[in-house]
Amino acid sequence: MEFKAACKQAGQNINDTLEEAVKDWINKQERPKVIRHGNFSQGSFSQSTSISKLSQDIDVIFSALPTIATAIEKTLDNPDWGLKHLAKETKISVTRLKKLLSGDRPTDEEIEKLSGCLVKLDGLVFDKEELTDMRIAEELKQRQLERLKRNQRKTKD
Repeated sequence: MEFKAACKQAGQNINDTLEEAVKDWINKQERPKVIRHGNFSQGSFSQSTSISKLSQDIDVIFSALPTIATAIEKTLDNPDWGLKHLAKETKISVTRLKKLLSGDRPTDEEIEKLSGCLVKLDGLVFDKEELTDMRIAEELKQRQLERLKRNQRKTKD
């Protein structure tokens, strides 16, 4: 929430700022590895090791971010709520909610329906903007992991 507010105050797009921050962090993590593992004069640097480690580092970063699936799970932890009740409140089928729980990408319409129904740890509900930000972060993680996998395949070839 503080990050979102800081981006708004600075007049910056949250998606661009988040992606730039992740890239900067990745670059900072890579620099020491290159120096430790690489011998630039002889060009001996094992990139597959660093890419694997980088993939783990990205997982750690993004695992700290809430996801729509975790928001649904936390809401369902409330004994007064259940999947059927959430389906009734949001007008999203139980089958679709289960798919969202497994990580499927929610549509804009589903985010609209889920906003005001999913509960944060502090008992307040997530609004539409917060859920949209979560979806963006999830998509960014997926794109970063796909890039890492492509780079890893290239280094193996």
